Amino acid sequence: MSNQPQQDVCCLMGDPIAGNPTQYMLEKAFGAARLEWRFLTFEVPPLEFEGALRGARIFGFNGIMLAPPHRSRVLPYLEHLGDAARISGQVNCIKQEDSQLHGYNTEGRALRQLLEQAGAVNSAKVTILGAGRLARAIGAELSLVGVEELVFACRDPESAENLIQTLLDQTPLKNCRVVKLDDKAPLVIEEECHALVNTTPVGTNNPDEQLPLDIGSLNKKTLVADVVYYPPQTWLMRQAEAQDCPTIDGLTLLIEQAAIAFEIWTGASADRQAMREAVEEFLVL
Repeated sequence: MSNQPQQDVCCLMGDPIAGNPTQYMLEKAFGAARLEWRFLTFEVPPLEFEGALRGARIFGFNGIMLAPPHRSRVLPYLEHLGDAARISGQVNCIKQEDSQLHGYNTEGRALRQLLEQAGAVNSAKVTILGAGRLARAIGAELSLVGVEELVFACRDPESAENLIQTLLDQTPLKNCRVVKLDDKAPLVIEEECHALVNTTPVGTNNPDEQLPLDIGSLNKKTLVADVVYYPPQTWLMRQAEAQDCPTIDGLTLLIEQAAIAFEIWTGASADRQAMREAVEEFLVL
């Protein structure tokens, strides 16, 4: 039995939130670590977000995970920001400490850690498909840790201009450019590309949905990652595996970013295998 005067509680806020596996996954992680912590899920419409965040602060919640649309709207309410969160403008993890809210982005950090394990970060050339929220988070994290070049590939190259300028101005990154994704002219992956990362929703709920890529141009040494976690075996993952490329699927990324949040909140190591089993059970994989 705990002698603490109040239960340790974390939560998830988003809108919509149905079908999100975060609560089930993190409660299994708390159990595996023998922590008497609880995790709650709240569907919070944008107009109610400020009040919900104030409530979490008042009730002393240890941590908060944010799902869309709140990740960019939370910044004015935080006392502290991690560098990647500040540069990208995207916060998905909050830790409350001494009544102060500390904002982090664990999505970019999750990919960075997995790429580091594969030796695909330092002085690497990385191509990121997309220029939206996840591309910003991942681009900011990789720019801070020493990639040599980032290439953003998107259907509207103008949408990446602000992101590129921000990364060049606020990080050590020296080389950053954008190329166009076009269904009529599949993108050729440069031979020297160390990692290819899909941050678009292409493949979500449809494992056969294709990206405009010249898969035959993939170097076998290029690591291919996809943020889509349902299903984890997207068209891109299947094609990369057929080319004998190393891969990181979206399910692995989902688990890693939640594990990092767990470790930020608790200071304990997360049991990633227990978390994977929980997510696979929840999603019936």
